[in-house]
Amino acid sequence: MEIWFNYLNIALIFVVFALSLNLLLGYAGQVSVAHASFGAIGGYSMGYFAMVRHWNFVPGVLVGMLVSLIFGIAVALCALKLSVEYIILLTLAVASVILGVFSTFKQLGGSYGLIGIPVANLFGWKMENPRDWVVPLLVVAAIVYVFCWRIGESPFGRVLKGVREDDRATEALGKSVFRYKVLVFAISSMLAGLAGGLYSSYLHLATPGVFGFSISLAIFAMVIFGGMANLTGSVLGAIVVQGSQPLLERVVKLSPERAGFVRLALYGLLLLVLMRLRPQGVLPEGFSLWRRLRGGGNDRARIEMVKDAIPAVVSFQNIHEHEDEPSHDAQVAKEKAWGASALVLQVRGLTKHFGGIIAADDLTMDLHKGTITALVGPNGAGKTTVFNLLTGYIKPDAGSVQLNGVDLIGHSPHEVARRGMVRSFQDVRLFMRLSCLQNVAMAVQGQPGEHLVPLFFSPRSVDKAETATKEKALEWLRFVGMDQFADIPAGALSYGQSKLVALARVLATEADVLLLDEPASGIDTQWVEAMLALIESLRTQGRTICIVEHNLHVVGRLADHTYFMELGSITAQGTIEELTAAPRLAAAYFGT
Repeated sequence: MEIWFNYLNIALIFVVFALSLNLLLGYAGQVSVAHASFGAIGGYSMGYFAMVRHWNFVPGVLVGMLVSLIFGIAVALCALKLSVEYIILLTLAVASVILGVFSTFKQLGGSYGLIGIPVANLFGWKMENPRDWVVPLLVVAAIVYVFCWRIGESPFGRVLKGVREDDRATEALGKSVFRYKVLVFAISSMLAGLAGGLYSSYLHLATPGVFGFSISLAIFAMVIFGGMANLTGSVLGAIVVQGSQPLLERVVKLSPERAGFVRLALYGLLLLVLMRLRPQGVLPEGFSLWRRLRGGGNDRARIEMVKDAIPAVVSFQNIHEHEDEPSHDAQVAKEKAWGASALVLQVRGLTKHFGGIIAADDLTMDLHKGTITALVGPNGAGKTTVFNLLTGYIKPDAGSVQLNGVDLIGHSPHEVARRGMVRSFQDVRLFMRLSCLQNVAMAVQGQPGEHLVPLFFSPRSVDKAETATKEKALEWLRFVGMDQFADIPAGALSYGQSKLVALARVLATEADVLLLDEPASGIDTQWVEAMLALIESLRTQGRTICIVEHNLHVVGRLADHTYFMELGSITAQGTIEELTAAPRLAAAYFGT
């Protein structure tokens, strides 16, 4: 019977390994093949303090977690700006270095490792037999599950999913992607150190073979098999993968050596089959058995039912046939109102060269409160680059960008967003695996649940704030006519619907200045009227808006003032009627 307790205990330890990797890989989309090596840090640390310093089991494991956390931060700082393939190579190198370094220290057993680690003593209870470990490991696995669930299924976890889907769009909403990546890597490493400490204490040894590459591969197989960003799937994956050992040894009757080789082959085959047939794993993200049992599992039918629906915001007409396009007198009046409004954003001498390419050349422009300013020009003029310069994605060579008197030059994109200037993207950049409600909720500012301390130490205030955040997000979805799509994944929407949800997401930031990059481009005429009516309504709310747009009919209807841009420079400004009446500008824009 003890042998089955042994299999159960090892499976529970690997549940901790799998949960910690899923937090990093499934929720945050960060790849690491050094997970077993962080476990080695925890295992070797615990073994050293138990054997050499004669520490108790518990403080040894805690110190191992702390050391693993510190190493995790160090690796994260080196890996964050690398592409995925280089992160894999870096973490693979880190894994080899960690085990190699451990093998060189005599205090850590040299190439043989630490063998004969004392029996664990848990507050006076000596855990000598496998059955003694079952309850403590069940408690630890349950605590780690709840801990990871609290992080992953919270506003903090929502930001992690945003980082996974599109870190650039996440930063545009005021989230420090760098901070979240470091934190999740550190937390994942710390939990791996916990699992490693438990594993070494249970086996009474810490050797390079115990934490080799095959262990990392096994943990990967558990996460991918069970389902990324599904913690219950990680538990299932750990049980199934670890259950292959008794299956091969006890049922198929293979020797332990041959069974180990066959298990490695099965892991690789399992990964290939799953990535081909069911990449989301057995329990995909968002899957809940309890919800299925209660009859809430007909998600596909709901998606098919609403994805082609048209939001009832306004009556749809072709913008080219719109009868209320401003007259000459109306455009002049709008231009005067623009000049009389309070100055919100002041851009002076903005310059950026990419080698011999001039992206912005001594560019000067103003945005006034409660008005819509348009930036037009031929393709390649540098309009989107200007948005990138204004929001901190590109650092200018010279110039100033002042928002309400505060210079934004040198600030990162998330800092610019927090100060009150947010941009949209021409290619929408929604978080496709998140629901429309989650997409918009991501943009709400000042959420306490996005920070770890209140998340764990002020749970009531966090839960109350999350309820308010979802209500606010639903209000913005209702504002753009997309509230019936709240629970639908953004990836299931049509392009026009995606544009409206993207607008709702930008509005949810409640920023003073909105930079909208071609909000009406690429969508059917039935969606254009909805988009324009919404943008017009923002002007009445006192929002300051700048749009980049190629459709001159859209500009003529929306813009109070228009800047014409050529080869990185503002060459003319005024009403769109005045600009298109100039033969040279018309030739530059239309190429005729």
